[in-house]
Amino acid sequence: MNWTGIIVLAVLAVAVAACASYRSRGSGRDVSQAQLLEWMDQKSNLCILDVRTADEYDSGHIPGAINIGHKEITLRLDELKPHKDENIVVYCERGVRARTAQSTLTKAGFPSVYHLAGDMAAWRNAGRPAETATTRPDE
Repeated sequence: MNWTGIIVLAVLAVAVAACASYRSRGSGRDVSQAQLLEWMDQKSNLCILDVRTADEYDSGHIPGAINIGHKEITLRLDELKPHKDENIVVYCERGVRARTAQSTLTKAGFPSVYHLAGDMAAWRNAGRPAETATTRPDE
């Protein structure tokens, strides 16, 4: 192999490593619908966080989820402190807002923050249970 081939391979190796590092840092940890349902059934230390708007939340959300819009996370971190030692599962409609919230919470020192794979769109499409403003139990 000549020097050009070696250099090309080295550059490719560095690029692949950089992409893998970026993807793992940017995407954080995901949790599947099945795993979330299991955690819900076990009543384990769990906080489900819907970061959509209040109107989106009221139209249908995962049972037991609390709603803090993704733009409000930083301002409302104190409300989430009681959940700091729990598994926090974050979701939005399709993932962009949830990833932002996940990153914010991780940077704020929350150790177990997960993103729901597929978000609410996939949850709904799978026929999973949902509450609305009119079906939510009295609080």
